[in-house]
Amino acid sequence: MLQKPDPAQEQHLLRDGYWDRTAIIKASDGSLRVRKISKGSDSAGPWGRDNLRAEARYLTNLEEPLVDFFPTLIQHWDGASTGYDMAYMEGYVDVGQVARNQLFSQAQADAMQRYLGSRLLQQVHVSSDSTPCLVANIKSTFNKALGCLQAHPQLHCLVHSISVNGLPVNTLEQQLSNIFSGALLPRMNASPQVRLHGDLFLENMLLPAVDPGVNWPQLLVLIDPISVAGIGTGHPLFDLGKYESYATGELPAMRQERLRLEGFEESTNNLQPGQYRWAIDWQDNALAGFKNINWHNQLRQLYVQHYGPIDRAMYELLQAYYAAAMVVCTTGKEQQARTLKMRSSLQLALT
Repeated sequence: MLQKPDPAQEQHLLRDGYWDRTAIIKASDGSLRVRKISKGSDSAGPWGRDNLRAEARYLTNLEEPLVDFFPTLIQHWDGASTGYDMAYMEGYVDVGQVARNQLFSQAQADAMQRYLGSRLLQQVHVSSDSTPCLVANIKSTFNKALGCLQAHPQLHCLVHSISVNGLPVNTLEQQLSNIFSGALLPRMNASPQVRLHGDLFLENMLLPAVDPGVNWPQLLVLIDPISVAGIGTGHPLFDLGKYESYATGELPAMRQERLRLEGFEESTNNLQPGQYRWAIDWQDNALAGFKNINWHNQLRQLYVQHYGPIDRAMYELLQAYYAAAMVVCTTGKEQQARTLKMRSSLQLALT
């Protein structure tokens, strides 16, 4: 393994993430690559370097049938910084852009989901004998979120008994006590473990930016495996839940704060203290691609056909977990909405 990356010039920043930077670079031989590198002290969370190591291992160990479904790994280094270079997919864009710019018809979006489902469920989701680690990470993440909120000067009130969109929720400590002592987490640990993608959402999928004339939806390539907390194996519902959190429009709306929030201002109409509401602002034209095209129904149908009915309590617990992971590293309206999402999903998991 290399101690440092090959010398290169950054050509274009693709993503300045919470934990790492992804950019198109020009190598010394003139070739273009995509470089993903840790941010060091600029990181917004603790997971960056371990996560990049896990991503590189994941790409290194892909079986032959999956080689065309991920970019080629060129090099991996681990020294003063950690990261890897992968092949540059010229002319490709992430599917989040395809959705936002409404480049696909509903039929094309359906075809993409069916292709994704066939490859994900039959080739990526193979049985894993790795020691289950998701439950331990879920507990740790919720405890971090609790500590973050308890210390927050404005949001500490959200750890108490509140109402979210009309749903009464217990104190956060009581919710977590019930989750940690209940049957849901042992059931998750006892379920068959599979290899996951781990960070399966539309921005981690690539397609040609222009219709090549044939099989456009089937030219899909996945990037950036492994969740932000290093999860690469676990219950298969993890991937579906992560995918739907973005494909429904919820994650883009939260990131861009295209939201309607009530309860945080003293003058909020029709709400009593301790009552909160949040919703996606579907009147915002930036979300039209998710409003007009269904990016999730086909994949869900394939998941149910393959695995059987969805465990609703487990699904809600995972939605709460995704939100909790971001509570600790976001601010403003996004942090408010993530917290409310976490609180209501935890309550639904317990119902």
